Amino acid sequence: MGLQAVISLLCLGVVVAVNRPPNMVKHPEMDIWYKPGESVEIACIAEGIPNPIYRWKRNGIEFNPSGNDDRVVQLPNQGTIVFSKPEPKDEGIFQCFADNGYGIAASVRVNFREAKLARFPTEDRKITTVQAGDSATLQCTPPQSFPPADVYWVIKERDNRWQAINFDKRVSMDIEGRLQITNVKKSDEYGGRAYACMALNYFMRDNSIGPEIQIQVTGSTEQKHAAAELWTSPSDQFFKKGSIARMKCIFSGNPTPDVYWERVKGSLPDRASIKSFGQELQITDVQLADAGQYQCMGLNTESTQRATKALDVHIESAPEWTEEPKNQEKTEGEKATFICKAFGIPAPVIEWFINGVPLGDSPGAEGVRDPRIYNNPRFYKVGHNNITLTNLTLEDHMSIQCNASNKQGYVFSNVYLNVMNQAPEIELEPPDSIKVAESQSVVIPCIVRGKPDPLIEWYRDTTLITGGRFKILSLGSLEISQVVMADAGRYHCQASNKFGFVKSEKNCSVEVKRKTRIEQFPADLEVVAGFDAKFTCSGSTDFDEARNMVITWEKDDKLVATNENRMTQNFQDNSLTISGTIVRDSGVYTCVISNGLDTDRAFAFLTVKALPDPPKSVEIVRCLENRAELKWIKGIENNAPVNYFIIQYNTTFNPDQWVSAVTVDYTQNTAIIDLSPWVNYTFRVVAQNKIGMSVASLHTPTVCRTNPTVPFLNPANVKAIGDRRNKLKIEWIPMNQMEHNGGGFKYSLTYHRSGQQPQTLLIDDWRNNSVEVVANDPYQPYQVKIQAKNSMGDSSANVNNYTLYSYEDVPAGRTSDPVASEVSSTSAKITFQWDDLWLEERGMINSVHGQFRGFRIQYYVDGQKESTFREEEELVSKLYPENWKPDGQTTLITSHYELKHLPPYTTVKVRVCVMNTFFVGPPSNEVTIQTHAGVPGPVPSMEIKTRSSNSFSLQWLPLEVEDRHGIILGYDIAYQRMEGLELGALHDRDEQINDPYTTQAVLTGLLPDVKYRVYIFARTTLGRGEGFFVEGRTMLKSEFTAPVFKVTDVTEHSFNVSWERTYFTGVHVVHYVEYRKEGWAEWEQTTDEVITNFKVISNLEKGTYYDVRVVAFDGFTRQYGEIKNIGTDGFAKAKAVAANYGWFIGMIIGAIVFICIIVFIYWVHRKRIDVEEKPKTYKVDRPDENYQPQGETMAYNRNHSYEPDELNEEYQPKYQPETYQKPGYVDYKRESMGYDYDNKEKEPRGGRNNDYPEHERDNYDRDQKYEKEYDDRDKEYDDRDGDYDDYEDYDPRDDSFDDQYDDQQDPPAYRNPGYDRSDSYNKYRTSADETALDDYTKDASKFDASGAPLVQKTPGAASKMSSSFV
Repeated sequence: MGLQAVISLLCLGVVVAVNRPPNMVKHPEMDIWYKPGESVEIACIAEGIPNPIYRWKRNGIEFNPSGNDDRVVQLPNQGTIVFSKPEPKDEGIFQCFADNGYGIAASVRVNFREAKLARFPTEDRKITTVQAGDSATLQCTPPQSFPPADVYWVIKERDNRWQAINFDKRVSMDIEGRLQITNVKKSDEYGGRAYACMALNYFMRDNSIGPEIQIQVTGSTEQKHAAAELWTSPSDQFFKKGSIARMKCIFSGNPTPDVYWERVKGSLPDRASIKSFGQELQITDVQLADAGQYQCMGLNTESTQRATKALDVHIESAPEWTEEPKNQEKTEGEKATFICKAFGIPAPVIEWFINGVPLGDSPGAEGVRDPRIYNNPRFYKVGHNNITLTNLTLEDHMSIQCNASNKQGYVFSNVYLNVMNQAPEIELEPPDSIKVAESQSVVIPCIVRGKPDPLIEWYRDTTLITGGRFKILSLGSLEISQVVMADAGRYHCQASNKFGFVKSEKNCSVEVKRKTRIEQFPADLEVVAGFDAKFTCSGSTDFDEARNMVITWEKDDKLVATNENRMTQNFQDNSLTISGTIVRDSGVYTCVISNGLDTDRAFAFLTVKALPDPPKSVEIVRCLENRAELKWIKGIENNAPVNYFIIQYNTTFNPDQWVSAVTVDYTQNTAIIDLSPWVNYTFRVVAQNKIGMSVASLHTPTVCRTNPTVPFLNPANVKAIGDRRNKLKIEWIPMNQMEHNGGGFKYSLTYHRSGQQPQTLLIDDWRNNSVEVVANDPYQPYQVKIQAKNSMGDSSANVNNYTLYSYEDVPAGRTSDPVASEVSSTSAKITFQWDDLWLEERGMINSVHGQFRGFRIQYYVDGQKESTFREEEELVSKLYPENWKPDGQTTLITSHYELKHLPPYTTVKVRVCVMNTFFVGPPSNEVTIQTHAGVPGPVPSMEIKTRSSNSFSLQWLPLEVEDRHGIILGYDIAYQRMEGLELGALHDRDEQINDPYTTQAVLTGLLPDVKYRVYIFARTTLGRGEGFFVEGRTMLKSEFTAPVFKVTDVTEHSFNVSWERTYFTGVHVVHYVEYRKEGWAEWEQTTDEVITNFKVISNLEKGTYYDVRVVAFDGFTRQYGEIKNIGTDGFAKAKAVAANYGWFIGMIIGAIVFICIIVFIYWVHRKRIDVEEKPKTYKVDRPDENYQPQGETMAYNRNHSYEPDELNEEYQPKYQPETYQKPGYVDYKRESMGYDYDNKEKEPRGGRNNDYPEHERDNYDRDQKYEKEYDDRDKEYDDRDGDYDDYEDYDPRDDSFDDQYDDQQDPPAYRNPGYDRSDSYNKYRTSADETALDDYTKDASKFDASGAPLVQKTPGAASKMSSSFV
């Protein structure tokens, strides 16, 4: 059993063991250059199982890197060798081999060469003599160089430095390094400095300068030559496919020929470009289809025949694989076939190698002797491209190389054959999921290995997949073409061969997404250069992939860098904008929409049309006596066809001025121009298309000269200027130099007055345009002639005779007095009369004293002549009567003139003057006009003083007097919103200004952070006038806090409330003050304050406390300040002992005095009880015997007598009756206060008079034993009455209380006329009136003159006191 297990394991090992011959994964470069002393490496890396061992050959001989001291080392685990200090002896052909026992892999052969640059031979300076205008060739044979050197031509500077020559189409270098000059100029001598060619080896960073060559130019005039071949590439050109083809044609000639290229059959390849100023044709990435015949042509203006050179281009190809050998892994008994096919021109030679050894024998070398190959019937070769090994065994593993070569190069392939038995295994499992868009192809990876090749199957869910759009690739992966939505599902692979079966552990979930589509395609555009071009593009994709959708742009299949300044992509709408387009922006623009899964594309053409390029090579073909013939070469049209050409010239007379001479059709390239005699011409040509004119071409290098002749013209526009008194001034237009036609040019002037001899003047300066002669009389006629002449003779043109007039003077004529009518606020109609004889010569001479031009209307504001004087002219051409004819008679003509733009509401004076060309006559009498009132002008200025979130504080300057145009009634304010350049509707301020003297206002109701235009219009009875506006933006709305305020200037009836301005920002706030009496519920409110920050509160009550607060309101929110308690003046306002020590001390003293009075009264009362009893009965006389007391509780009989024993002892009278017939204290007090309480008419309530009540009368009927005591008491009261006399002039009433209650509807009871003020001395009465009276008698300082108690500040005391007197 154990042996069976061992055998099974061995068998399993045979089945799964994998050995693989080596395979070269990194070949060295075919050409490697090195510099001695600088390290360099030759790469070689292979892979295989087991890892290979490397060896090298140089020039076919084994090369051991370790046998070269320490200069050469081989990197570990690879075949790469590094030369740290290479020497010249290290040069050779190197090849790397990798051997792991199962095969030998070989690399490409490496040409390992030392880089070097040889030196030019030393030679003396050579001098090359060339005729000006001829061509020249300077030879250069570059020295040997590895790698090949680049050749340049340089000029030796005076400081022995070398300066590169700047090539152009006249001076260039051929492909072989010679300097070619198409036509030599004097400037090519460079002051005797030498030319030299320089070879530059960039790898070596070294150069070599060739022999010096000096050019000497002979001849002062350049010879003209037609275009001819100077140097061209050989007629047969061979190029390698994929390389760059360069063909050059240099043509001699003067002027420098232009070179053109064409393909004899067909057009130039798309990859072709013209270089070196048109001389070189360059084709990149040459293809076999580029073979054919090409032709270069040289042309200049010296000949219509072109110099032509034909070049036959042959394309050869280095070998390219058509079927390259592939690695093969087989199992026992199978067959292995290797095919090696390559294409090349010429046809490549195929060579086979087994483990790096040539398959066949060659001279001096033995071929393969491997028994598996050599003379083995299992191996056979079919032709050059096929080798086969049949009935494979496990020992048939080997490396096989194939080399295909021709003269253009070679290709080398290294593959292996591996024979093994292997059960299937999955090296790469399918991924968990794959997303793919419909219509796309997708590959689900599943790499399976096994020998023999396993059978691979794929399943979607549980369904076997076969054929159609499904393809199983060689290594096991599944390719699905043209995916549809139904292809979504879960996929897995499985493989089997005779050694086993395997299934993928993972199921790949395939999600199919909707296809990405372009819905808005970009449109073709045509724009003018300099303008912007904008492409728009949009599309859709699967909803789940929308966030991954990206739109990019390409130009000519290359990604557009949209971060450039001129090309920008708007990622909102994904449009592409090209700013400031230029011609090279033309091309194909592609919109690419991708979501990472699939892509859709759409393209559009952009055509940028620009000004045409200027024409080239403008030449004078023929220069004749009176005309010249030109020709030129057309420039590039820049996508806008040329419409015509403009030929311009300049002359030596005006070298900076170019004159357009003729225009020719775009199909022409020649023109004929008419010339003037005795002029030097140069010419240039300008092309015109629908975009505009091109830049002008270079001017002709030659000058066209014409011969002199007599002038063809005489001076024109001859006239007299009468601005100088006593002169006849004659003027004309000078003839320019183009009209002189020769030298010695001058003017001949002849003049005379009627009846006088002619006089002639010669003017030598052609620039002179006037002459003056003496004339004694104003505006007299003269006959004048003027003629041009030069050294060749008088002009050939007819001489005209001109009638000219001498100087002008102040007119003598005057119009009639003007009359004003149809007066408005700004205009008036002026009517006046004048003499029609002024229109005739006689009238002009005698009255107008010059050419009658019309009238000058003068006007000014009365009293302001110097500053307001104005003039207007009315030309006579507008005043001619209909059908008027000169008759020599005087006829008055009535004319009207509407005077406009008068200042409204102004007194204006108007007058009319006659005028000729230079003078104005005396004015007519003035007419006074009073213009009507009009609308006012604008205010001088207005500004926004403060801004807030909802208002502007405006301030303006009042109108100037001259701008009022009437009586200003007020101002109107309007406003409108501004959004960019758009203006909103105009809104008027809710309440306009009717005060003409106001210069500030607040505009409210605005929105936060909005720009407004605010207008102000002055207003008269005719309406609002011209507006003045300012613009401003409201501020952002911000929170504001409660106002902070203080109260000052407190008086008896007012105080001032002011608040801080700076406690808020960014809002417009109005303020008002609320106040109320202390303890009241309702607040009184002032008007709003907008501009000032204070408010005076008036009409307050004297000596009263008020609650005060300030309220701020921004149109939305109110903020209340703290409540402050403020008392008006008029009494002590102390709120605490600490507030006013004087008040506190006064209260203490008052309380003490009050207590003393109470004690005194009480003491008097007690003394009265102790007095002696009087007689039992007594009688008191009354003034009214019929008086009957009313309202008393006891009946009172004035004649009733009481016995002493009827009353208790304590009720005995204390006073004698006689005592009470005198005015006592109370009676005196009442009289002193103006009251008569004994008068019944003043006591409507009744029940009170000067008599005493019945129960008090009983006291006076006491026993007479009290009489003596009463006498003593009377004396005491008499003394006291005397003291009270001192109060006769005292009126304790305070007028302020009268004012206080004047406006009150319900005054206190004691202020009513019906209030009972009668006294009572009955000590037993307890009514409120009696209590108040007793209090008054005890301390009069607590009551006013009317008897009202003074209100105390203390709330409790005040309430108690007020209740005592109700």
